[in-house]
Amino acid sequence: MRAAVICGGNPDTSEEVRGYVSAADLIISCDAGAKLCKALGVKPHIMAGDFDSAGEELVKELEDGDAEVIKVPCEKDFTDSELGLRLAVERGADDITLIGCIGTRLDHTLANFHLLMIPLKAGVTARLVDSHNTVYLIDDKISLVVEKGRLLSLIPLTTTVKGVTTKGLYYALDNAELTIGSSLGISNVSTEEKAEVKIKEGLLLVILSKD
Repeated sequence: MRAAVICGGNPDTSEEVRGYVSAADLIISCDAGAKLCKALGVKPHIMAGDFDSAGEELVKELEDGDAEVIKVPCEKDFTDSELGLRLAVERGADDITLIGCIGTRLDHTLANFHLLMIPLKAGVTARLVDSHNTVYLIDDKISLVVEKGRLLSLIPLTTTVKGVTTKGLYYALDNAELTIGSSLGISNVSTEEKAEVKIKEGLLLVILSKD
């Protein structure tokens, strides 16, 4: 089951975002993500959060569309985005796209990158998407269908990522080591329509970017 978890970051209504939302079997709105749902013209199946940002009127409007509402206290030990992501995993999603998770709040954006650990541990495919970026987190390997010339960056999320090997990229890596404090993995370029990244140890962010 494919799920779209829509959060309150940048209100991205690009065709790429619309494609992921339209393909989703389960749409979860996280608090202010309700505003993006309305902009996209979609009704979420689940609305989750403390609703301190969405506004009561919008929550009521979408709730009238038969959305399941899960309300939590404002004072809590997790973000609304984490709540929505965990719900997607618990409800049986095996492919999750997080939307509205990249925005002007850098603290939230970085935290959302780390939240990719939740589906990774559960064995669920997941990504963060906006009109310029697609972000994955791996502890083993990933194979991506890409257009030639697409920018692809590798950023370690652990102190060291060992055994990094790539295929289909201009700057090839063969059993390389990436470490925090180095920009070695930034701005590689796909040379084929398939890019592969494998690692032996650590956690690695794989980011596809557009100018």
